[in-house]
Amino acid sequence: MTEGKARPKVLIVDDNKENLDLVTYFLKPQNYQLLTAGDGETALELVTRETPDIILLDIMLPKMSGFEVCEKIKKNPATRFIPIVMITALKELKDKIRALEAGADDFISKPFENVELLTRVKSLLRVKKYHDELEESNRALQRMDQFKEELAHLIVHDMKNPIFVIQGNLQMMGMGLNDNISPAIKKYVDRIDRSTKGLLRMVSNLIDISKIEDGTLKLNHEFHQINNLVERTIQTFLDYPEHAKKKINLSLRPGMPSCKVDGSVIERVFDNIFNFALSNVAPDGTVTISSSFDEQNITIKVLDDGLKIPEKYQTLIFEKYSQVEIKNEGFRLGRGLGFTYSKLAMEAHNGSIFLDKDNETGNLFIIKFARNQ
Repeated sequence: MTEGKARPKVLIVDDNKENLDLVTYFLKPQNYQLLTAGDGETALELVTRETPDIILLDIMLPKMSGFEVCEKIKKNPATRFIPIVMITALKELKDKIRALEAGADDFISKPFENVELLTRVKSLLRVKKYHDELEESNRALQRMDQFKEELAHLIVHDMKNPIFVIQGNLQMMGMGLNDNISPAIKKYVDRIDRSTKGLLRMVSNLIDISKIEDGTLKLNHEFHQINNLVERTIQTFLDYPEHAKKKINLSLRPGMPSCKVDGSVIERVFDNIFNFALSNVAPDGTVTISSSFDEQNITIKVLDDGLKIPEKYQTLIFEKYSQVEIKNEGFRLGRGLGFTYSKLAMEAHNGSIFLDKDNETGNLFIIKFARNQ
């Protein structure tokens, strides 16, 4: 029984008019809405049109047996939770077993007492009512989740505008600064600039994660030298004062083939991984970035000698809904959902990114591009 229905609908299916009249007589005082059908095909039409709350179904029917009717109703996602009581004159245990195998929720053997019939109907209607209430609660939760997702997406998208304004004003300030500017002022301006760029990357990650999941992200595929993308991305970290004493080893294989990718998206993938690696090592730590290729793949490896991500998190770090759990246990995994974005972005390029679990010291990220994409 679903919300908004004044009375439960009961569909009675039997080709014998006397049986229909008898069941109707028993149920009429209960103030149910009674529907009747004399064969299986008519019953299925009524189920589709009226969506009854319970079905009393005779087994021996013309055109289509009660077993077949029951199976069709239970295989249909829209009607499978409607309780079905099979009414049968058959006494064999195998027939009762077949009724249950067809999906029947209960059965009554003819002849039956009116008290038995009413008890079965009331019991199953109560179960149906609880199911419908639970379904409605689930739908309400899904609507609320969708609303929160849409609201969060709207807020994140709108955050880009003030960030652009801040960056624009910083650029104007930079053009107005002269060589005699106080080192302290320049340091603070640089910090603000780096922070706004980092914030913009996080916002962009969140927006693009939503687009990838919705299938609306449009990739601008062009041929790129992956080595060039690596070098261009790592260059942005070299001017950070906090990385001044850290050692960055580049071991990029010459003669790398070009690969058809969205350069800006892949640079953001590298930015997320490089940022974690450099932030994870000690002030005098080392990050090694290497490239290689074979007939199938172009591979980038990023190795840091910092704190090793615990084994139980090495797969979870790429999952969106695991980030809070990992953070609550005291392990910081870079900016926002950078790992999640990187995984989805690589999959959108028919590639992959993962942690090498066999690596003993620090963390080794392996990023693979398919050459034949």
